[in-house]
Amino acid sequence: MRHNTTGPVGRRAIPSNRRRIAAQTHARSMHSCYTHILTIQDALFHETVLFFKAACGYKYAFVPTTTNAISSPMGLGSDSEPVPIAFLGEDTHLADSMQFALEYSLRIEDGLAGAYYGNTSFRGEDPDAMHLNQFYHVECELPGHFEDGIIVAERYHPDLTSMLLRNHRDAIAAFAGTTKHIEDFLASLRSSNSKLPRITLDAAIELLKQDKSCWKYAVKGSPRHGPFGGAVWLTEIDHLSVPFYQAFTDPGRKKAKCADLLLGNGEVLGLGERHKCSADVLAALKLHDVPPEAYEWYMGMRDQKDIQTTGWGMGIERFLAWVFQHDDIRDLVAMPRMKGIAFHV
Repeated sequence: MRHNTTGPVGRRAIPSNRRRIAAQTHARSMHSCYTHILTIQDALFHETVLFFKAACGYKYAFVPTTTNAISSPMGLGSDSEPVPIAFLGEDTHLADSMQFALEYSLRIEDGLAGAYYGNTSFRGEDPDAMHLNQFYHVECELPGHFEDGIIVAERYHPDLTSMLLRNHRDAIAAFAGTTKHIEDFLASLRSSNSKLPRITLDAAIELLKQDKSCWKYAVKGSPRHGPFGGAVWLTEIDHLSVPFYQAFTDPGRKKAKCADLLLGNGEVLGLGERHKCSADVLAALKLHDVPPEAYEWYMGMRDQKDIQTTGWGMGIERFLAWVFQHDDIRDLVAMPRMKGIAFHV
């Protein structure tokens, strides 16, 4: 689906005239695949609202797209660059996640079952096959622990996948050439009591050391294969390699109580339990070498109402890359907003 005329997307040293030509070419060369993308995006949105409202009893949160406390600051464990902007005389950032706003929402109403949203997130690093500067996020936050979050995620993802296969099989097959990957995924869930396999980071590293043949599943350019041959939760990740807000699993503060759902090209959904008290947040900020000033409100929120919460977020384009069996999420955006390309729309 990528056309040679679009140029090297995301490279910084593109002359301005070439950037504009690339953007215009993208807009004029609307492939029929975009029709299928639009259809699936629409179905995904409505199914998401139905799931969280009817099945979970969550409330939709209208969250701001600007923040002074980004969720992936440039400290240890950050895998993204913030996007600073000046807005109405205030120096602030475009939000890379609205998780903090969802945590706040849970403290507005006592007994709230959960809060969710579907919205745009912004990142500043160079785009590539797995990263966009402007992408779409479904995120939720719920009172409870790590396992409570896993339960909701393992209901949502199969519910969404089943609906797409049931109602839009032809659109998926027209783009991907097959629906077998979805059928296999759902069949594996039925055979495992609707539970996805899990492996800790340390165990995964040892597995790959002991069995070199495992690498055959990590086939570059082949989204049919996950790193372990299918969907799997990667758990107990080193805390210094994840954002500071994930809870610790151990008193030594070495591991994070979080999980990445690996599917297709890589992580599709990220989940984690949050620190319950402000002291743990402060300790994590110091561990990750993040200045705490912008997060004083985040710590104070816990002092006012110490709710244990867990949340997760799914990148829509990454999920669609698996659905459509495509290896570059930049091709799944009909109106791209990427560094190095002038915007046509």
